[in-house]
Amino acid sequence: MRTHVGHVLLSLGVLALPQALRSESRPVASEVITINAGNRTLYGVLYRPLGPGPFPAVLYNHGSAPGMLNNQAFEVLGPLFASRGWIFFAPYRRGQGLSAQAGRYIGDEMADAGRRSLWHGGALAVLTLTVVWFAVLRRQRTRVRVVTVVALGFCAVWAAHVWAERASAATMVRLLDTEQFADQLVALEWLQHQPFVQSARIAAAGNSYGGVQTILGAERADYCAAIDASGGAESWAAAPGLRSLMERAARRARAPVFFIQAENDYDLSPSRSLAKDMHEAGKTAEVKIYPRFGQSREEGHSFAWRGGSIWADDVFRFLSEHCGP
Repeated sequence: MRTHVGHVLLSLGVLALPQALRSESRPVASEVITINAGNRTLYGVLYRPLGPGPFPAVLYNHGSAPGMLNNQAFEVLGPLFASRGWIFFAPYRRGQGLSAQAGRYIGDEMADAGRRSLWHGGALAVLTLTVVWFAVLRRQRTRVRVVTVVALGFCAVWAAHVWAERASAATMVRLLDTEQFADQLVALEWLQHQPFVQSARIAAAGNSYGGVQTILGAERADYCAAIDASGGAESWAAAPGLRSLMERAARRARAPVFFIQAENDYDLSPSRSLAKDMHEAGKTAEVKIYPRFGQSREEGHSFAWRGGSIWADDVFRFLSEHCGP
């Protein structure tokens, strides 16, 4: 798929940096990038060091935050990577941020799938209770009928909610593996064709849903390395399909992967399990669990972008080792 580009100069993102990072920064330029890809137009934000380049680049896969919330992470991470001599390219996938008009937001699609399943489950429950009533309960004593109907009702409600959660999770896995990943590939193709990019030194990185995208990219795309921060941490336990998808990708990974999380993230199993899968498959992987970051699991999950001053040396050392100095 051939892509075309238009970009508009934005204001510098250095002022958004925490003080701990700002002191290390060199001036960087940020741009909005337009990618016309067939039936949709995607947008992203690109930060690069001043100068002609070419530079190595990281394609950053954002998480599931709605609207423009992911831009908070870009405004911190973009200058950080550029200050280390790396281009930072953060494309918005369809339905989010600047690409909101390119398709439906994945969170809305998951919610719709859950509601449809809940409605169908409720209708099935009513039908089941009706059949049981006419076949069995109407011949029982009143007390038995009431107790049985209440018990069956609770079971039906529970089952309907389980079905709804499974439908939502299945939709998430399907979209991350298809439409969402297709958007990552479109962005990668654009990046590979830019004269200011060293096309052999493009890495992937991402947080949460973006971490899932990063693992899929490590399996199927031409990255020199990948940084997975908390990929699947909120969904690992509740979505077996996601675990299977990520485990398969990890075992087949073509790029080395560095897994990072804070100790108080939602679930540390993804990083540990996927690194183990890669080691057993003879792949190169590292995992590092950092001390608690903030006071809550939510704050621990934000370590991927708020904790840059903590993980930066480790991440850039990994990138240097596998993408070249």
